[in-house]
Amino acid sequence: MSTMHAVMSRSDVRGLLMRHTGAQVTEELVTSWLSGLAGYSLAECHAAMSAMGPGARRITPSAVAGSCDAARDRAAGSSPPGPAAAAPARGWRPRTSGADRDYHRQAGMRGIRAAYEVMGWVRNADHDLARSVACPFCQAKAWAVCGPLSRNRAGVRELRDTATRMHPSRLESARAQLARRETTTHDQENAR
Repeated sequence: MSTMHAVMSRSDVRGLLMRHTGAQVTEELVTSWLSGLAGYSLAECHAAMSAMGPGARRITPSAVAGSCDAARDRAAGSSPPGPAAAAPARGWRPRTSGADRDYHRQAGMRGIRAAYEVMGWVRNADHDLARSVACPFCQAKAWAVCGPLSRNRAGVRELRDTATRMHPSRLESARAQLARRETTTHDQENAR
């Protein structure tokens, strides 16, 4: 079932945060949530945060986006084609699967790298390495930017690194995963 949703405005995000998180809503918070939830409708975000109940008070934009993606995938896989499928509305786009979203994220990263190269700017390699894994601190998905979270539910404080714009534990996790991959590859080559 394909449904068209309006893009959220700043006031929509402000209302969503005031209703579900109870946090003091600042302009910086609204900006970060608006960029984190780009492409999602107010109805989708409201449904995702309502489903989380009291846990929505400590939610991050990436977790809401993940919940919206899961709901979209469930809806795309279980709904039979209806009359809307026969005559798509103006501006209609087919729903994308998780593999399609990953492909488009990777294409976006290639475009960013190309823009840096053309402009002669220096790209931080640790930034791409950190983005290749999910963040263990703020639960941001792979290839998504870390949220503004600086203290988790356990009271552990971790500030984002200014160079990579990611939590340091995410970079450590990515380096450990890369080392495991290299060790496995090296062991396989030696076994031949």
